[in-house]
Amino acid sequence: MLRWDILLKAQEINISKSFLMQSYYIGYFYSNIFPTNIGGDIYRCYDIYKNKNIRLENSMSVVIVERLIGLFSATLFVAISFFSIYRYLSPATILSLSLIPIAGIILILAFIKPETFKLNRLFLKIRFLRRFETRFNSFQKHFAEFKNKTRYLALSFSYSLISQLIFFASFYFANLYSRLNLDFFSFFFINPIITLSANIPISIGGIGIRENIAVFLLKRFHIAEARGVIFALVILFIIIINTFVGGMTYMFKNIFYKSKGFL
Repeated sequence: MLRWDILLKAQEINISKSFLMQSYYIGYFYSNIFPTNIGGDIYRCYDIYKNKNIRLENSMSVVIVERLIGLFSATLFVAISFFSIYRYLSPATILSLSLIPIAGIILILAFIKPETFKLNRLFLKIRFLRRFETRFNSFQKHFAEFKNKTRYLALSFSYSLISQLIFFASFYFANLYSRLNLDFFSFFFINPIITLSANIPISIGGIGIRENIAVFLLKRFHIAEARGVIFALVILFIIIINTFVGGMTYMFKNIFYKSKGFL
């Protein structure tokens, strides 16, 4: 949420942290009842558009920059983890699994710099997309404004690193509970891979995909399948708890209070 707040301020958009917090939790709820995490991002953009009169192009550029910073910080930790995980995984396995965060970064860069990837030609070749060209160009204009906001980007990146470490700690404690006996640095690699795997759009909230990837990956770390399943279920339980909080926030905001933001 703090990354989102900082990047909004970079666009001279000031929204109370309490509103952003409830919007973030409701977005988390949407992320886990629809395929991929995009549902939560769409909700957050729509929420501040509807309730705070922020143009969609502005909010979308902020959320995409936030996602890009998150991917860069996750990829950085994956690279650092190589000094620890080489004992468990073969170079081929490390390379193949590392392609997941790298592919995510390339996908976002292609969206941000369509002329480099020649994606802007799609507006000329596909008639259906032409109606979105003006809005897309407006989005790019707002995104380009971040080039002169290095202080905000650096601060957001710092918060991203801290939040990643907190997530690693939660995975590490789940590891202790499940008696996997992996060192903390191993989760610099395990956490981003498992989290990104949930974005494969073939199940609700990544359920099943995330757990199978977790068990598959832990077996490469010489962890017994039974213990890997326990670890995956513990992580799923944590996600369900946070999703429940998001769902309750949604109910209070949109059903009981029927306001534009009760916090």
